[in-house]
Amino acid sequence: MLVGLGLFVLVLGTIGFEQLHSANYGLLDSLYRATTLFAFGGVVVPPVPPALQVARIVAPILTGYAAVGAIFLLGREQAQIFGIRLFARAHVIIAGLGAMGSCLALALDDRDVHVVVVESDPTNGRLAGARARGIRVLIGDATDRALLRRAGVRHARRLVALCGNDGANVDVAAAVRSCPRAGRGVLTVFAHLSDLDLWRSLAEDAATFGAHSPGLRLEYFNVYATGAQLLVERHPPFALATGEGEPRRAHVLFVGVETLAEQLVLRIARLWQSQRPGPGEELRITLAGAGAEEDLRRLRERYPALERCCRLGTRPIPIESAAFQSGAAMLGEDGCCDVTQAYVCLENEGDALTAALALHAAPDAVGVPVAVAVADSRAGVASILAAEGGRFANITPFGLLTEATSPELLLRGMNELVARAKHEEYVREELANGGSVEQNPSMRPWEELSESMREDNRRFADGIGDKLTASGCILVPSSLRDPEEPLFSFTDAEVELLARQEHERWMKAKLDDGWRFGRPRNDELKLHDQLVPWEELDERNRDRDRDPVRQLPEMLELTGFRIERCQPEPAQIQRRGRELVAK
Repeated sequence: MLVGLGLFVLVLGTIGFEQLHSANYGLLDSLYRATTLFAFGGVVVPPVPPALQVARIVAPILTGYAAVGAIFLLGREQAQIFGIRLFARAHVIIAGLGAMGSCLALALDDRDVHVVVVESDPTNGRLAGARARGIRVLIGDATDRALLRRAGVRHARRLVALCGNDGANVDVAAAVRSCPRAGRGVLTVFAHLSDLDLWRSLAEDAATFGAHSPGLRLEYFNVYATGAQLLVERHPPFALATGEGEPRRAHVLFVGVETLAEQLVLRIARLWQSQRPGPGEELRITLAGAGAEEDLRRLRERYPALERCCRLGTRPIPIESAAFQSGAAMLGEDGCCDVTQAYVCLENEGDALTAALALHAAPDAVGVPVAVAVADSRAGVASILAAEGGRFANITPFGLLTEATSPELLLRGMNELVARAKHEEYVREELANGGSVEQNPSMRPWEELSESMREDNRRFADGIGDKLTASGCILVPSSLRDPEEPLFSFTDAEVELLARQEHERWMKAKLDDGWRFGRPRNDELKLHDQLVPWEELDERNRDRDRDPVRQLPEMLELTGFRIERCQPEPAQIQRRGRELVAK
């Protein structure tokens, strides 16, 4: 608007000076005189032409408005910096206000968490929404240490790097490392990495060279891997697989194999492996869509072990074709539906909705669950599907960004995913032993657990890092293990020592929560009969601590991580472990 009005003033001013009777200005002289109007240069001998009169009134107003606006913007930024320095404590810094950063910032603001955003693009359309919420926004490069100091990194509790590419996120983490900290608090930096190979290399380098800084904890995360784990939890892929004495035959259909779907395929294959399929049991994974053949070729090249875990196939039917719209992607050679679960993972949400509705076009496919990956579970396609019923009742949206960047998941770090995986492992073990939710309330889904039960799992996960460090191991991302490759296992000495440490950790957590020793166990009175030193436990209860340690490699593999030994088993663990085994 300012530019338009400025041009309007120049045109009027030029016309007005040409019409001025007291001077004989040419076109260029008139244009030059018109530019001086913005600096209050409109003093002329009357009579003044109407065009010039309007121009010399409007021009100073525009100049004043622009000056006041500039002062206001500069003052607002300085006021924000002053407010951050004065009041920001234990806040969260978000570097990058893209789709993920915006979702996280708004979710944190909804929970009354103080947020400071650092964004490099001053034209980002999401800035206005963040500022309207009262979120402090600084414009600049998040790798600039001076800007990080203005964002209050000395007093921040967490910093999340979501700058749009892996290199920038790693650079932000490196810049934070050299920034001074105030007090004894620990700053946790979460850097998003799309390339899991880069994540693996950085983790190994950190373990090799001890790249740790006091007061700083660095964690990497991948929103698509996290989203895949959550999606499988919410929409299990084997729910309709044949069981009840017959070999299970699961058939999972994917429409679109983009970043999320790739992680989802690996997650489902790992889950199938963990359930130790018996003779005759089979997992089929089929890709549908125009590019299905190319997608399958790429998957086979990147993950050779995938072929040994499941039977791969394609149904290369374009989504817009009449065959797809009639439900052909769900039908086998005999014309009957042979799919037990379908996932739609297309970047264009309009195409995703079209594909999801078409999957239920065949009458016998209506009962097959279809999960549709969308960005936001509260808007767009998700809101349309939420209002649907009848034959579309089995089509469910999954909001990737709103779920995978939720504060509970993201800001708790990888430990939250491990805690959820531990609960899954516990439920599977209990089901294998004949347990049920009616007999054991702890077997309920994660979302239905009490907060105290969730916290018990989180505390176990919190201690994993110390256990791995003590045994000379690190945790790195893993794509898919070849079924013929042996799984990592701890030595007997490590199991004994780590089990003892786990029991001591559990005891301390219980005592801190107000529990005390007492027989019989009484949860209401917080009495527990196992609150005794390790030496006083019987073998059955010691095995309750040994088993989670032995199961840890498999449990972590299910979440997409594997344990690697970065140095030989420390001598003190060998010696102390042998002593405990002997006892």
